Amino acid sequence: MFALQRNRPMLRAIPIAISICLVASTRSFADDAATLESWQSSFHDVWQSDQCATEFESWNKYWGAVHAFYFGGSGYAGWFPDSQKILAHVTDAAANATIAAQLAALGRRVGGEWAKGDGCRSVRTRTSWMEKVAEPGKPALLDWETQLNKAAAADTGNGASIEAAIASINKQLDALGVAAVPA
Repeated sequence: MFALQRNRPMLRAIPIAISICLVASTRSFADDAATLESWQSSFHDVWQSDQCATEFESWNKYWGAVHAFYFGGSGYAGWFPDSQKILAHVTDAAANATIAAQLAALGRRVGGEWAKGDGCRSVRTRTSWMEKVAEPGKPALLDWETQLNKAAAADTGNGASIEAAIASINKQLDALGVAAVPA
């Protein structure tokens, strides 16, 4: 009984902590949604410049896939949440800002390509044998997610391992001919 009385202040703090987390995550979601909305014309340019994409999918379908890339779905957490998780490993403030900008640029590049329809895109989603057979030679979004997460886990706080993973993924995108998407 005495232990329970000693922990009452902590028990009272739990709902407050949960409320703070919910407000912070809502604010982050709103910020992310506004950021993505500010990039809409750039993504429209990517969609419009690809004859395959414009022929086989509407702008609304493509834009919906861009949203799914950034906010998640179908077993994928989303680029925005993944980026925040990766950035949490970079404790150096200057390096964090640099890595954040690199992740944002990489996300626009990957997301712009991944959002295209299956027959038009150069990037597949999963690493399953079925997708490897259906879309041979295409790198998988989930492989890149794993690569970035492993780099973040190994990072010493300066962002160097994450930066190397980003460079590696950019090289793969270069080989595929996937252009950068301006902000």
